[in-house]
Amino acid sequence: MAPAIPQTFSTFNIPPTRRHVETIDFLLARPSLELLPEALRPAARGFLSYLATLPTSAPHECPACASRSIALATPAGTHGSRRDGYYCRDCNKRFNILSGTPLRLLRSEEKWKPWMSYRYQGFSQELIAAFLGISNKASMTWSRAFMAAMADYDTQLHRWWEDHQSTHISELTDEAERALEACVATLTELAVLTDRHCPYRGSSSTQVLTSRRATEYQCHGCERRYNNLTETPLSHIQHMELWPEYLRLLVVGYHDTEIGERLGLSKSLTNLWRQRFLEFMQARWPLLVHWTLWQWSRRRVSVPSGPQT
Repeated sequence: MAPAIPQTFSTFNIPPTRRHVETIDFLLARPSLELLPEALRPAARGFLSYLATLPTSAPHECPACASRSIALATPAGTHGSRRDGYYCRDCNKRFNILSGTPLRLLRSEEKWKPWMSYRYQGFSQELIAAFLGISNKASMTWSRAFMAAMADYDTQLHRWWEDHQSTHISELTDEAERALEACVATLTELAVLTDRHCPYRGSSSTQVLTSRRATEYQCHGCERRYNNLTETPLSHIQHMELWPEYLRLLVVGYHDTEIGERLGLSKSLTNLWRQRFLEFMQARWPLLVHWTLWQWSRRRVSVPSGPQT
């Protein structure tokens, strides 16, 4: 059973990599194929099934000459062999189900499907190695082998997946793009909203003034003053005019230093903004949080010294 989604990301005092327990719990609770485009999800499921069933299936032809005149030579367990061995009556070559595939040298096949499933969820190779009890070297070897096997299985899935494994900025899926547009629209609305009920009592209110940051109100019931950001994660965050651009840079994977250089913000400010915006998105747009965490940690291995153009 997946762990419950944590209630806040405000506990992050450093950039949120997947080494944080809260982040791991959040990613485990998300749908496993959510990060992929909807059109590629059937192929992704099929590839998981392929990894799970291939080691125990039987070949249909010789990998050397493509002849279908093949026969079982040595059952699994013979002389310590892990898989059934076959021979070709035409070319006399011996082989097994993995011969001639990128997976031929891999072991622990019962962990192949879980490894790829965790990868689809956005986990790093290092964390997956810890989850499954394999070495980091084995995890990196599996990554290369599965990428090559994916190219043979489905070219479109492989092309998209390969593009999104680099340290370069990647395009959002249509679903993530729609969520981002909705989130930006909500941020824009917060700047111009002129009718908000009291966040403390829920009663109607009277507008008292419009400041540079946000419209302010005074509650008829408790007489407390508040604005459109009161009791939200974005309370006391300045520079509302930068929020839409900041949000897009954050979601697509730019780091604090890169965002600060682009928008003219200090390191401490971008650190605070990241925590607050993740918390703001979590309630209504968890997909954006999922995407942000994946892109952020995927690109953490190589951060340019200056802003990209």
